Amino acid sequence: MRLTHFTALAVCAALVSPLGAQCVISDFESFTAPTVNGTILFRQPGFSGSTSGFLNIVAGAPFNHTRVIAGEQNHTSGGNQSMKVEFEFLPEAAATRWVRLTTFNTPTLPNPELDYTKKFRIWVYVPTNTPDFYLSLGTRETGSAAGCGGNGGTLNGIEWIGATSSTGSNAPIGKLVNLKDQWVEVVFDFQNDPVRGFAGLTANSILEGSTGTLEHLAITPVDPTANVPFIFYLDDPEVMGEESLPGDVNGDGCVNDEDLLLVLFAFGNLGGPEDLDGSGFVDDGDLLIVLFNFGTGCEAE
Repeated sequence: MRLTHFTALAVCAALVSPLGAQCVISDFESFTAPTVNGTILFRQPGFSGSTSGFLNIVAGAPFNHTRVIAGEQNHTSGGNQSMKVEFEFLPEAAATRWVRLTTFNTPTLPNPELDYTKKFRIWVYVPTNTPDFYLSLGTRETGSAAGCGGNGGTLNGIEWIGATSSTGSNAPIGKLVNLKDQWVEVVFDFQNDPVRGFAGLTANSILEGSTGTLEHLAITPVDPTANVPFIFYLDDPEVMGEESLPGDVNGDGCVNDEDLLLVLFAFGNLGGPEDLDGSGFVDDGDLLIVLFNFGTGCEAE
């Protein structure tokens, strides 16, 4: 799959390319590790009243419903941090358990606005010992005019994007995340993905406006009886721009020396935005894509 991304991004409510191609809501680089819980983008798993009852949040538990800024894994080119999520379920909640990571009125980047005419992407890294899970996106149809990543508010009900069904206590069955020890791209397509109402009188399984908010991410285990800690990393949540040219790594509308250098500097890396052909590695195939399209979209001097 064709990927576009900046090589260095700062946390900003509305960080966009010169062409307005995309908006990275946060790359988690400006936070000081180990910043924890309600001060990042998503609140801790135990914050949500709809799912906290499924979690082992006893004081002193080894994985006490936290998410922190960590330098153990990172997706951003030139960066060294991501958001680490840790939680553990109560065994007695096996049949219905799920977790909700909400942005509701967080101290930083609360209720970030989403553009329903575009796609939303987030990168997920899952270590080997964490069980497979489904990921869904919860959005409020606020009709916000705050701009990409701005505070879109908390009005109206919550719809799930990407959830094909739900089980007991509304645990959503969303996009399967089952690849381990690598960054995985999860994309939510507001125009084409299934929509399911979750909460609120206005939730009707239909997106009726053009903007809303990133209210939460929902995590549902594939095996509801898996009684082991869940640990994974999130990075670079963004509203994607329009599809750009093959070989245009930095999304500036021109395939040139800058794109060539980005691929060369990342050569041999495992995945990342320079992996243009989606092979999992930055290699000769990605270099050839840039070379074959060199000069495309660039104005004549």
